Amino acid sequence: MSHEPGFIVKFYDKAYEDLDLFELVEAPVASISGVSESDGEKLLKAFNIKTVGDFAEHKYISLAQAVTDFSECTGQILNKEFQSDFADLVDKPVYAIKGISEGDAILLNEAFNVKTVRDLARNKYVNIAQTTVTLASLVEIILEMEQE
Repeated sequence: MSHEPGFIVKFYDKAYEDLDLFELVEAPVASISGVSESDGEKLLKAFNIKTVGDFAEHKYISLAQAVTDFSECTGQILNKEFQSDFADLVDKPVYAIKGISEGDAILLNEAFNVKTVRDLARNKYVNIAQTTVTLASLVEIILEMEQE
């Protein structure tokens, strides 16, 4: 079983097209097409994010995604009197998340036009990083199963 990245390489800069999925996970976040070296430096400064894997699995991004996902289904799981309180959280500034400073929020805005919790949760570069990590994990599982 090959662990070639296949279609995912279209989301990476040309210099990274020959890397396999495991190498892409360890590649600098700026390897993602559309993420500049400067953007990568801002992620490093704000959150110590160095690699695609770091970006995909960062705790503040996961939290923003959880809040956003939860808010999108509040009408199905929360009583009406509580819906608006929670749903409004996704439109708050990203620094509403404890641990993200206003300075970090400025860097996120400069790099990715991220202003709100929802913006961070739905950022396309985050999605590319997470898809890469997921695909690498699946390949790892398949390789392990072939060895059994």
